[in-house]
Amino acid sequence: MATGEKMDIGFLRYSLCNRGGDRIVIEYVNYLARQGHSVTIHVAVVDTVFSLDPGVLIDERPMSRGRFLVHAATTDFRHQALVVDIIHLPLLAGMFNRVIYLAQAHDVEYYDNPAARWAMDKLYRLYFARNPAVIAVCDSLAETFRNRYGFSHTRTVTNGIDREIFFFDPDPRLLEIKGDRKAIVFMVRGDTFRKGIDIGKEVLRLLSQTSPSNLEVWICGERLDDRDLGFPVRNFGVVSDDRLRQILSSADIFLYPSRHEGFGLFPLEAMACGCAVVTTDAVPYALRYPCITTTRVEDVEGLAAGISRLVSEPGLLRTVIDKGMEVAKGYDMAKSRIGFANAIHEAIGDLLP
Repeated sequence: MATGEKMDIGFLRYSLCNRGGDRIVIEYVNYLARQGHSVTIHVAVVDTVFSLDPGVLIDERPMSRGRFLVHAATTDFRHQALVVDIIHLPLLAGMFNRVIYLAQAHDVEYYDNPAARWAMDKLYRLYFARNPAVIAVCDSLAETFRNRYGFSHTRTVTNGIDREIFFFDPDPRLLEIKGDRKAIVFMVRGDTFRKGIDIGKEVLRLLSQTSPSNLEVWICGERLDDRDLGFPVRNFGVVSDDRLRQILSSADIFLYPSRHEGFGLFPLEAMACGCAVVTTDAVPYALRYPCITTTRVEDVEGLAAGISRLVSEPGLLRTVIDKGMEVAKGYDMAKSRIGFANAIHEAIGDLLP
């Protein structure tokens, strides 16, 4: 495919919502459309707070998940390439389309059921046997595909954060409400098992028994019942990017107890806004940076202890916040957008006859 030639690209997803993966897809389709490429999202459900560029075409067809899989398997979407980001879809959509798999996670880890994990693993093995076009959002995913499936042709475009959206911008009213307490932000949305929502709730219950007087919890996403907790809980619901930036900038600690991450966008966004991050080693880059308090997956006591230490040592908290803001500067969405467009161009060149 000639350099600079305009592309016709489709994106196939069941839903566009408010998860980190949705944000990445929308960032990329917006950029491609602004560069003059033809971009269409084929989707069953659109329910997102993220803004879509007017140049992006939306082919919204409400249907059940089962019908959507049939639709994917039986439709020629008539693009130069069709981008999908869950492993169910490339095998189905590949029957009539040239497919690029955008790997945002290792989908085996979505499930705790052994049979479901086995089935996902088999889908990966079937797909990688075709020597397909694959773009991963971080090196650790590419390494997983190489070590587990023997697939070594993954293109990697590391995720970034939009620093025009995520920066230190505290809300004076929230600071006044918080007073002398330390505020913990907890995201209750997305895949509840994979994101460790149950683990986070246990961490908060443990903290309510040991440090109830100087903490409060700010929830973004689904409402959290505060009856079991001994400190204030403020439910903000699903918020816009601008409001999320203010919440993160006004809080002190971001709790992210994930069981599995393909990348982990939210911790970087939190650090860019001046929040100390407490998370697990499921976040691929977490152990790389000492300023991120990191425990093993499902270590409730360790996560609670990490929060307690930051709360009890103001100097440490300040240092961690400052270093975290520096770390976040190294992940730039502007570079990721360009890298993704180049990777798509190269992949289409490989796929076209």
